Amino acid sequence: MTAHQTSPKTTGSPTGPAASPRSLMRRAEYAAVITAVVFVAAMSAAGIWFGLDEVWHRMAELSPVVLVGLLALSAGNYVMRAWRWHLYGRHLDIEVPAGRTALYYVAGFAMTTTPGKLGEALRLWLLERCHGYRYERTAPLLIGDRMGDAVAITLLCLTGLSSFGAAYGTGTLVAAGALVVALLMLLRPTVPLRVVLLAYGLIGRWPRLFGATRGVVRKTSRLLDPRVFALTTAMGVIGWLCECYALHWLLIDLGAQITLQQSIFVFAFAMLVGAISMLPGGLGSTEATMFALLTLLDVPADTALAATVIIRLTTLWFAVGLGFVALPAAFKLARQPSENRLTAAG
Repeated sequence: MTAHQTSPKTTGSPTGPAASPRSLMRRAEYAAVITAVVFVAAMSAAGIWFGLDEVWHRMAELSPVVLVGLLALSAGNYVMRAWRWHLYGRHLDIEVPAGRTALYYVAGFAMTTTPGKLGEALRLWLLERCHGYRYERTAPLLIGDRMGDAVAITLLCLTGLSSFGAAYGTGTLVAAGALVVALLMLLRPTVPLRVVLLAYGLIGRWPRLFGATRGVVRKTSRLLDPRVFALTTAMGVIGWLCECYALHWLLIDLGAQITLQQSIFVFAFAMLVGAISMLPGGLGSTEATMFALLTLLDVPADTALAATVIIRLTTLWFAVGLGFVALPAAFKLARQPSENRLTAAG
């Protein structure tokens, strides 16, 4: 792999050609505050409806040992996914130390609640800013990460499918079918490559953009190498299973009568709905789905709401908090001139 100097003017951001670390930090803080206010308001309204005193009492019953355990299980999920992201990069010949990729990956969590998946784009921006890898080179990391999570969550949904009725089975099977089609198209990317060519023929402009898109499709298909796909899928399943088990542990601690299989389906299906909704962090849709599924399992409403609030605080909002802890260090590296402005060839 070779490298050459490039002008600072070419250094951009997936959120704008002149975005700075300070502006990205402000954007992340603004989005986090707004979505946190919405989250608190929505959960408070639900608590008032179902009895705020009962919900608060349930939440107050949570022991410190269980809370630490929930956070540790969430951290286990983040470790597995960050490691998977590093393995994707190595397979794509993106040579960045594991510590750096972990830092960039965790920093991206700060923007989990921003519209448009800016957290994932931030990770690519850091790779470009700190190591010079162009976006067309690193875009498969974003696609692979989303694809890996979708595969893992869908497999977990299928694991717990027998715990619910046919309506949820239909939705899960439709999602699984769409995912299989997408994977097959990437495994043999003839169709998407032809679609790109057709789109270019119709538009007749931006040849570099369409050429880069074809390159991204080809590189993403490399992530479906059987050995890489099997390993990264297992890592994704283990990571998300940690958070499924966290929900189960929490529910048992709150006195709910629920099986591990049911807990796996509730968490995984709620995450699937949140992803399909395209809302930042699945905010609103994930909570509503999780609460509805728990009440269908005869979990008392106050317990179901308390469990939903706690599990989202120890998963989604814990990740956002870790992201803000990692962001200053990542931005400090982005401002250092030693490795910056180097564009990796390929």
